[in-house]
Amino acid sequence: MIAADIAEQIHNQYETAIKNGSLKLTESTSKKLKDSVSGMPYLVNFAPILAEKPESNSSSESNEDPFENPCDDLIVSKDINEDGSYKLLLNKYPIVPEHTLLVTNEFKDQSSALTPNDLMLAYKFICKMDNEDENIRNLVFYNSGPASGSSQNHKHLQSFKIPSNFITFQDKLCSGKDHFLPNIKDEPLQDNKVAFAHFVLPLPEDSTSVDEDLLAMSYFSLLQRTLTFFQDWLNEKPDLVKSYNVLLTKNWICLVPRSHSKTSDYKPEPKPEEPMEKITEETEEEPKKEEEPEEDLTVDLSINATGYAGMVLVKDQETYDKILKNPDLIDKSLFECGFPNTSDKRPNEYNY
Repeated sequence: MIAADIAEQIHNQYETAIKNGSLKLTESTSKKLKDSVSGMPYLVNFAPILAEKPESNSSSESNEDPFENPCDDLIVSKDINEDGSYKLLLNKYPIVPEHTLLVTNEFKDQSSALTPNDLMLAYKFICKMDNEDENIRNLVFYNSGPASGSSQNHKHLQSFKIPSNFITFQDKLCSGKDHFLPNIKDEPLQDNKVAFAHFVLPLPEDSTSVDEDLLAMSYFSLLQRTLTFFQDWLNEKPDLVKSYNVLLTKNWICLVPRSHSKTSDYKPEPKPEEPMEKITEETEEEPKKEEEPEEDLTVDLSINATGYAGMVLVKDQETYDKILKNPDLIDKSLFECGFPNTSDKRPNEYNY
């Protein structure tokens, strides 16, 4: 059972770790933006100091597991659920204060599916951490697979407070809707205005009616729908490895299939060349005009689950400037690192 004062324990341990220098909060600048087409809200965190650090890589040759013997100052609880399954740690290099990690005590692979126990622990943790009177809401997320933005192989979920007054597009999508389980007639919720595929289910308003069975059925129905992308795209992209993000709040659960962990890995399909006859004809009839150089709309973004809730981390000035000028680049980037939205396509029995 999670302690009733777990939020206070996290706060006190965070203050201790900061004081002792065991934890360092990365300075960042935050800017709220909105996509002009979808209306999706974004919170862009600009942290240029991170560009100076080498990226961690889950496929690194190093076998060191940072979660096996963490620094004492980073340990909030060695057995958060009192069943020996998970410990609760502080993130050593957070962008936001009191960013926590739910880490399996026994090593399990980050590419493995969440279990009913994992899901119930995450949900109970959120319920303990949320405070409606003070408008405190928390997000738990899970990056699974090499293209998900995961940086460690040891299974862990992450959690932090959703910034006050920031409403995710999943919040809007689920507003006023009752919980249901998807099937061939009732698809998971998708916002048809965003470019990327995502599957969302509202959760019951009454937290006492949420149990392991409900969470497990919700998660596995979304997971089954999510993993069909990798089967569907196998012929075109045989190198695809199953990867996805899980996002969970007290109000909804969301899964996002992933194709790339960062925009620089995305290679657009080449445009078909025009027939020579057409080119020759146009050359004869129309004088050549000097073509203006196209605006460079490429951005360098590494994206994990939080990006698909609209919270994006930017490390370099050039990308930050481009996004401030054209916030729609974020939706483009989320699409490049995911799959096409399927809200206009009817599912079939194969999908479920």
